Amino acid sequence: MDDSILTNPNLLKYWKLVRGTDKTRLSMMEVMSLGVNVTCFDVLPKGSNGFHWTDSLIDISLNNNQYISFPDIISGSLPSYSETKGINNDAINFKVSNVNQSVRALALGGFLKDAKMNITLVILNPYDSTVLYSMLMFSGFIDYVQATADPNDKTNEMTIYVNSVYKKLDRQPALIAANSVYQSIYTGDEYFSLLGQVNQNQDWKYK
Repeated sequence: MDDSILTNPNLLKYWKLVRGTDKTRLSMMEVMSLGVNVTCFDVLPKGSNGFHWTDSLIDISLNNNQYISFPDIISGSLPSYSETKGINNDAINFKVSNVNQSVRALALGGFLKDAKMNITLVILNPYDSTVLYSMLMFSGFIDYVQATADPNDKTNEMTIYVNSVYKKLDRQPALIAANSVYQSIYTGDEYFSLLGQVNQNQDWKYK
């Protein structure tokens, strides 16, 4: 998290309001404990306009996109994130609720298959709900979607399964060229001479 958000005057003022103590700098956990963080989702199907959703109670403007307050993310369904050294291609899945009929039809009809999906953490100004900070947390491609709708139980949920962007390295090994082949085309360029070091200690997982 950027240092500027940890010393943001509006967040420090809000901290004093709700916690009753003065601070000149907040920790990342303290920022998250203020309840001013929301999540934004980009769903970008191939050859079509994208969908931009947020779990915020109001619509949000971010990066020239208007994020609509829909659908609802079921509490606790989003995975936790952690920074790791190296690359991992773990898939994630999460549930959304209150899905309307048109979105469900698109999802179950395969329209969202392989659509790119970005998940962004957003910190809002507690006084006017404008965006103070945003950070991309996950980027991947939708694998498949499951939906559940039961009017008797008032259930209307959709589970989205997303592979990370590194699934291309699993499924398209031709993207990684041998150093000798690369040298024959670009003499002197030793980019792929380090390929063995890049791939060492990497655990590529399949669903």
